[in-house]
Amino acid sequence: MGERHYHLLWAKRSRVPGDPAYHPLLCHLLDVALVARAMWSDVLSPAVRRQLAAALRIPEADAGSWIAFLAGLHDLGKASPAFQFTWTAAHGLLRDAGFPLPPRPLDPRATPHGSVTAATLPEILVAEFQFDNLLAQRLSTVIGGHHGIFPRAHDLCDMPTVAVGRGLWNMARAALVGELASHIGVPRDAVPLGIDNPTAMTLAGLVSVADWIGSDESIFPLAATDADAAASLDFQNYCGQAEERAAAAMTRLGWLTSRTSAEPRAFSDLFPHITPNALQEAVIELARDLPHPSLVIVEAPMGEGKTEAALFLADHMNAVGGNRGTYVAMPTQATSNQMFGRVRDYLVQRFATEAVDLQLLHGHAALNAEFAALRQRTDALLTPHEGDADQDDEIASGVVAAEWFTYRKRGLLSPFGVGTIDQALLAVLQTRHVFVRLFGLAGKTVVIDEVHAYDTYMSTLLERLLEWLAALGSPVVLLSATLPDARRATLAKAYAAGLGTPSLESRTDPSAVYPRVTWVTRNGINSRHVPPSARTARSVRIEWVDGHLPETPEEPFPLGIQLQDALKPGGCAVVVCNTVGRAQAVYQALKRYFPDVADDGEPELDLLHARFLVDERQHREQRALRRFGKPGGVVTTEEGTISVRRPNRAVLIATQIVEQSLDLDFDLMVTDLAPADLVLQRAGRLHRHRRDARPRGLEAPRLWICRPECITDGVPVFDHGTTAVYDAHALLRSWLVLRDRDAIAIPDEIPDLIEAVYDDRPCPATEPPTVHAAWQRTRERYQEQADEAAAEAAVRWIKRPGAGGFIWQMTANARAEDAPDFHQAHQALTRLTPPSVSVVCLFDVNGCAALDVAGQEVVDVLEPPSLNLTRRLLARSVTLSDRRVVPELLTTDPPTAWRESALLRHQRLILLDSSGRASVGKYALRLDPELGLVVE
Repeated sequence: MGERHYHLLWAKRSRVPGDPAYHPLLCHLLDVALVARAMWSDVLSPAVRRQLAAALRIPEADAGSWIAFLAGLHDLGKASPAFQFTWTAAHGLLRDAGFPLPPRPLDPRATPHGSVTAATLPEILVAEFQFDNLLAQRLSTVIGGHHGIFPRAHDLCDMPTVAVGRGLWNMARAALVGELASHIGVPRDAVPLGIDNPTAMTLAGLVSVADWIGSDESIFPLAATDADAAASLDFQNYCGQAEERAAAAMTRLGWLTSRTSAEPRAFSDLFPHITPNALQEAVIELARDLPHPSLVIVEAPMGEGKTEAALFLADHMNAVGGNRGTYVAMPTQATSNQMFGRVRDYLVQRFATEAVDLQLLHGHAALNAEFAALRQRTDALLTPHEGDADQDDEIASGVVAAEWFTYRKRGLLSPFGVGTIDQALLAVLQTRHVFVRLFGLAGKTVVIDEVHAYDTYMSTLLERLLEWLAALGSPVVLLSATLPDARRATLAKAYAAGLGTPSLESRTDPSAVYPRVTWVTRNGINSRHVPPSARTARSVRIEWVDGHLPETPEEPFPLGIQLQDALKPGGCAVVVCNTVGRAQAVYQALKRYFPDVADDGEPELDLLHARFLVDERQHREQRALRRFGKPGGVVTTEEGTISVRRPNRAVLIATQIVEQSLDLDFDLMVTDLAPADLVLQRAGRLHRHRRDARPRGLEAPRLWICRPECITDGVPVFDHGTTAVYDAHALLRSWLVLRDRDAIAIPDEIPDLIEAVYDDRPCPATEPPTVHAAWQRTRERYQEQADEAAAEAAVRWIKRPGAGGFIWQMTANARAEDAPDFHQAHQALTRLTPPSVSVVCLFDVNGCAALDVAGQEVVDVLEPPSLNLTRRLLARSVTLSDRRVVPELLTTDPPTAWRESALLRHQRLILLDSSGRASVGKYALRLDPELGLVVE
């Protein structure tokens, strides 16, 4: 182009009607390119930089400039009629400059600018930089997918020429590419020669994130007040300004906290108050020679210090392998909340002189007291204070939680995070911006706890995740108390496939029995036995009890009589129920046996399940931790930290909430029958911590298991709630293997129990024909469900890292991450669970919605809520999966004003009367202060 007509091409414009201010397209390309370069130098880990350069087949010294250049080209497609003529003010300027006008108005949605980039960039890369044609097309598709989905090849062919533009439009695009290359300083003698799928997805994520930052007008304000100002812009000078803004943005967003020390630390440095046990010593020894990347599977009984072992491993892998950061994935929000505090404490010890960002990732993270306190501290530190000369020194160290990472899809970008496994599994599901999640996990060590807790569908997704993490060069640590042999082998093979060595030789030592550590590297699969500590080696006494509920309140409850008798000398017991409904019923039946207040001022009988409103559930979780937690520990609440104080006598009725990762310790446990591995997991809360003395009769751990409701011809009949939660085949086999036992030796007998439930053995010949028939029937149904889960996963997940074909096929069937519209249930892609609906429970006071029954705090549901009100509304929310009420609730819509809120857009509103009731079809919901939400 003889003249710089490209200064007329705009990328962003003023939102004020009639205001001619805009941001020239070249400025925006420079903004994003320089953000990408700042990310390359200040955010990306050395491991990711090495991998990107190796895949592009160029020297690492040149790769940063090429990455910045390619990122900047993302919006080249905005130099097209389809985009430029969406702003009326630009029509005359562009027409006067010679750009041809389309004959009629164009719909920019029909010709997305990302697709125009993908269609027009290859020719320029080939002509100007001598790219290979296929590589140019592949890179252009990757760059053009920055709005979440890669453009399809056939869509590019179908774009109308009038929308893409020829002639002067082609010249403008070529000029923009040349100008960008000149300002960035692209080394033309080191042109990229290739790119594999993992690197393509990493690059796509990087480009998207750089675009998010480069589009932030608080960082990069509009550069031209009008066209005349744009014409006089000195782009070389602007480039210098943009470079300074990009560097400042990394600090402002809190991303520079990813600069972590490269030197490995000793276990004693990270956990100075812990003397390593045999398991931790084994992990310390293994870490010395562990190549990068690798998978480590730690199997050990509850209470062996697996968490500290995993954090040490992650820290060592990061330091040795050149990674930055760790994501710790947990099965539930409750377990994530507790793990958050433990990871924060580790980071405080590890990075005493540095600032590190830590995020809590799940739907109700904003309501967690510890995370909220960290957010408030961070906001205060990152907000500039005039005249505060010490501010820079203050933010130079400590754990922070920058707000930028709290928005949707950004959480995994934070250097450190704790959250649900769902956040990681979304990285291998076809969703918009799936590559941003993969980019967030690249260069991190990923720790996945409670691996045994995932069903067939989630386990299948986990295999695909492991394959991708290996391909991205991300080390992984898997933790489990109980893992079947076949499952361990499948997980190891999945990671090996991602390493490019699917047929790795297994060097498992036959003597490597449970407890054990297994590791997978490019050299093979190895295992070794780890002797259990004396504290966890024990015998748990089993007693079968009658848990059948009485028909009327007047009838005696056998379980209540037994518990009352066992706890006469004192003691803390837990009753674990398989469903919320049963937990509520058991609580009511036991009230007559434990009506008093304990010596700690709390009720002797307590209840904890998932159908309390969020704030009440958190309060009850904190109360359980405060009463039954580790001796000498503290619990963080909104009011501050409270020391653990164990009551002399108390009974907690709970659901599976207490099964996973909550650090609780009981003298006696009663449990509904569940699959044997989960029974063992629950039993891990028995005598979990050392105490000076246990009550008389409870000196040794005692596990009471409730018998099935009836047994017909040797076949147990389980209640409907239990079979709705757990697989019938696993329940039958668990009953058969546990029914004649009076004790379990932990850990010696754990492997045999697990294999007896999950391996492929036939029904024991000694069982009667009725049991054989039930075995075969439930086994067939189990296999059907496993096949259905695998088929569903195959429809939803992205292709393997080494798959052939076009890169656009990775997002060809992208879905919403949760409910795709307001009329569907909240059903995450990561779980095959019954439909559920989240509801906010408010009170109807004289026709107005209120937070309280007295109506002192009225809520206008027609107005968009503030962030503070949103949090208060979420605190009064609960998720329902009861099939009696879910279909009816789905016929209602969320309040219109809530739909723009990412936190509230799927919440239904329930208005309770003064007695706490609301009608839902044929049923009623009752909010009971003791029982939680009851379906009647």
